[in-house]
Amino acid sequence: MGHAQKVRSWSGPHILLVVLCSSFALYTTGCQEADTIKNELFKKFGPSILKPKKTPFTPRDGITVRPSSLYQTANWNSPVLRELPAETQVHLVDSIGEWYRVRTRDGRDGYLAQKVVGGQDIIEKTNELRRSIEGVPPQAEGVTKSRANFRLDPGRNQEIIEVLPAGKKFEVYERVVTARESNPSDKERATRGKTSDPTARLEEVSPSDDLAGDGAKKDVWYKVKIEDGRVGFLYTHNMRLSPPEDIARVVPFMRMMAWRTVNTKDDPDRGAKNNYIVAYAPLGKDAGCDYTRLYFVNWHVKMKRPMVGWQLRITGVLPITDYQFEGKPGFSVRSLHPSHKDKLVLTSFVFSQGRIKKVSEEEIPDRAPMH
Repeated sequence: MGHAQKVRSWSGPHILLVVLCSSFALYTTGCQEADTIKNELFKKFGPSILKPKKTPFTPRDGITVRPSSLYQTANWNSPVLRELPAETQVHLVDSIGEWYRVRTRDGRDGYLAQKVVGGQDIIEKTNELRRSIEGVPPQAEGVTKSRANFRLDPGRNQEIIEVLPAGKKFEVYERVVTARESNPSDKERATRGKTSDPTARLEEVSPSDDLAGDGAKKDVWYKVKIEDGRVGFLYTHNMRLSPPEDIARVVPFMRMMAWRTVNTKDDPDRGAKNNYIVAYAPLGKDAGCDYTRLYFVNWHVKMKRPMVGWQLRITGVLPITDYQFEGKPGFSVRSLHPSHKDKLVLTSFVFSQGRIKKVSEEEIPDRAPMH
C-alpha cells in the first residue's frame, strides 16, 4: 500500500518511465501477462500523463471589431441574444474553443466568436484613431466602389478588421503613403486577417501608383471615418470621392482630392451658394505630395455657375483646416518644405473683400515625412 502511494506521487515522466521499463522487462522475459500489465498501467496512469493541462484563462476586457451577434451558447446554431455594434466594450470571462464567454456592460452574459473580438491593443488603437481626427474637418466624402478591406493601420499586411461592401459611405481625413508590400498568401491572410472573407485580394496595383519621387514602389491609403463612427484606412483604388455636384466638373483635367467650404454667397435666384477651396492632383501619376493645385471656386451670380477665381501651385499635404483672422473666414494648408524633409510649411489665408489673402506662414514638424 505504501509503495502504491509512493508511485502515485511521482510526476508524469517518472510514471511513464516505469510503464515503459516494466513493459520492456516483461517482454524480454517472455511473460504472457506483459500486454495485460502494460494495458492496466496505461489505463491507470496514462490519461493523466497524456492529457494536456488546460491553460488557465485570465479574464480581461475586449472590444468587438465589427458588428457582431451575441449568442446564448458557444454554437453557431444557438439563439442570438442581441446584436452588438462595432467597438462594443465587453468583459471576457472565459475561453471555450473558438468562442469567448463574455459579459456586456449591462450585465448580460453570452458568447462571441473569438474572430470578432479584439484585445487591449485594438482598444488602444481605435481610441488613438478617434483622437487623431478630433477637431479636424472632413476633407472629402466618398463611397467604396467595390468591396474594400478596412484596416486600423495602412499597409497590405496589416490586419483586416472587416471587408466593407460596395457603396459604403465614408469621410476622408488624411492621405498616407506606405512602401509597397506584397499581398500575403491566402494561408497568411486566413490566419492573420480577422474577416469573414480572409482570402479576398482587394488591393490591386495601379500603374499610377508605381513610382514615388525616389523611384520606390508605394501604396496610397486614406484615413476615413465610416458611417458607424469607426476610423481606419482604405486603399485608394477601392474608393470613389463624391464631391458636391456644383463643383464636380469645374476642373476636368485634374483629380479632385479634397474640398472645404470657405463661405457662402446669396444668389437672389438660387438662394445661398457655397464657395469652396478645392485641392487637385495630376491625372495618371503621383506627384510626391497629396495635391499640387489649390483653386478657389466661387459662385458667379450673373453666370449662375461656379467659376475659378484664384489658384495656387503648391506641394500640399492634407488636411486643409479652418482658419479665421479678424473675424474673416479662411483656411490653413500644409505643404512640403522646399529644403527640409522633416518639416512642413503651414500657410494661412482669409477671404477678404472678394479676394484670397495670405496672412501667415510658418515652419512646423512633419509627423508623416513620407509622401
